Amino acid sequence: MSARAGGPYLAEAVRMDSDGLVARRLIEAAARSGASLIAETASAVSGWAVLVDPTTGAVYSSPDRAAAAAVSAAAEAGSAVGAGGPAGAGGGRARSGDTDGGAGTTVRQVVGAALVVHAGPDVSARRVELVTRTTAGLLEVRARRAEELTSAEMRLHAVVTRLLLRGDTGLAAEVIGGLTSHATVYRLSGGADPQAAYQAVWRALLPTGARPGAPTLITLLDGDLVVVALHDAARDDGRVLRLIARSAERYGLLGGVADPAPLAMLAAAFTEAGQARAGAAAGHRLVPAAGLGDRALLRIIPPDRLSAWASSLLGPLTQPQRQALEGWLRTGSIGAMAQMLGISRGTARSRLRTAAERLGGLETPLALAQLALALRAPAGGPAETARSAGTGPPAALPTELVDATLARRWATALTEPLDTAQRIALRVWLGHLGSVAPAAEELGLHRTTLRRWLEEIGRLLDVDLSSAAIRADLYLALETLAGPDDSPGALPRRGGRTYQRSATL
Repeated sequence: MSARAGGPYLAEAVRMDSDGLVARRLIEAAARSGASLIAETASAVSGWAVLVDPTTGAVYSSPDRAAAAAVSAAAEAGSAVGAGGPAGAGGGRARSGDTDGGAGTTVRQVVGAALVVHAGPDVSARRVELVTRTTAGLLEVRARRAEELTSAEMRLHAVVTRLLLRGDTGLAAEVIGGLTSHATVYRLSGGADPQAAYQAVWRALLPTGARPGAPTLITLLDGDLVVVALHDAARDDGRVLRLIARSAERYGLLGGVADPAPLAMLAAAFTEAGQARAGAAAGHRLVPAAGLGDRALLRIIPPDRLSAWASSLLGPLTQPQRQALEGWLRTGSIGAMAQMLGISRGTARSRLRTAAERLGGLETPLALAQLALALRAPAGGPAETARSAGTGPPAALPTELVDATLARRWATALTEPLDTAQRIALRVWLGHLGSVAPAAEELGLHRTTLRRWLEEIGRLLDVDLSSAAIRADLYLALETLAGPDDSPGALPRRGGRTYQRSATL
């Protein structure tokens, strides 16, 4: 055979050898990890490659700076719209197909995610097609392999979640290899396809759950989608909240979020999240149990200052006493607190009594407000001053923890929906620790009238007035704004009767 005749065959052989090398490199990368596969894909086309999930955004990106362009290309191509998830996560699978994502960019739908590949200017269309098709196939293989592991892992999440809700933290720690000290509980329900929502949330949170020492438990429990984000004493970084909020919007879920709680209080936090969910609705699909969210006092106090103050206040207490106080404030009942902690009522009362003595008493609304704030503070700050038992807690009005102007601005914004009569009534009621009878007597109101006012106040503020955390913030806000005229004598009266101003009068 002449050299001229052998030329095309030689070129074909060289091309096939080159294609084989590219495929082998992609297979080897896929065996390492999804991130390695995407990085090798980008290298093979001398450009960039990104796997985009419709809920979480860029799952893997090579290089990182390409993520934004890939998410935009996937959205424009309309290929990142399924109910499935990224490869390696398991769940529903979608048909693969290519879409033009713009000059030099290919968008291919694979297992519910979008593989976005942008080739360099000197790379042939044939090479781009080969690399994209091979990578998509490898992502499918990884997804099928992950499906075999996912079912067992989901069952494990369900078991550990039930153990934690029963208070078996020791056994739960043995099962998953260690636990953090606190957790945030989310409870969601509704939507047209709860199973699809469960799969989607599982896939969305999988990268979060993979972080060492900070697993995120996801399970279906009695018809509810339950997520338990484990973290240290400081609040979690908010990533779980953002991902769940996006999933709730996408799948029509309604949910509640409990305040971060020690693992011993997980059952109470689970109940709080369920109660908060009752207030969720379209347009406001995820409701915090505290009801204040960004309006909470915690949001305006510098974390280091808040931590130092809380350490100073709670310093005299032992861990069991702190748990008893937090359980009592969360449940509002000694019996419920005792049951949650697995102790007798007598032991529960003893711990509360000793804690009260060490804190200088818990009979005033200010003391309870201070305690509720301190127990929600992030841990880690050194105590501002050494305190001994019986010296009484340090002052904790917002004006003493933050700038006075900022404190008044926060307090004004929080109570702005209320008129003067409502603010006076709420302040007196909180001053009587939420007891209607003595508050109504001081205000000169009938008990039924005061209850009606309180219902209206709760509606205007969009809060649950039975929450200790909400009562604490409202009390501190009202005390921050209180002046000489904020007393029962200043209530507007007509014909000897106290009345509430309204548009109908």
